[in-house]
Amino acid sequence: MPSFQHSAGAGKAAKFVAANPLGPMADPFAGLDDDAQEYQKEMSENINRRMQKGMDELAAKHARGTQTLDNPDRAPTGSAYKEHYAHQRRQEQSARTRVETDQVEEAARQVALREEAQIVFGAAADGG
Repeated sequence: MPSFQHSAGAGKAAKFVAANPLGPMADPFAGLDDDAQEYQKEMSENINRRMQKGMDELAAKHARGTQTLDNPDRAPTGSAYKEHYAHQRRQEQSARTRVETDQVEEAARQVALREEAQIVFGAAADGG
């Protein structure tokens, strides 16, 4: 099987290319052709237009004084969220009440069984 270790050139130095590590930051579009630079320019303009439109909308909201108003049903403290939270709390309380009731009934049943066993086995122990 052939080895491709030295396929880059005559020696190890041929594998390394002198490059400025800060070059891409200094000129990020150096490797692009004219069409790619046009696309980049159009994309930048599009993003800038959208950002400006968003900033204008926020400025208009702020000027009207509606920047803090929101639909109460979408807000995390809105009525829909409060109703859902209250429903969850009621379900949890109901489940806790059911568990407590079951525990009390089980304890009462065990006491009744002990008393019945005491009567049955106590009478047998007394010679009955």
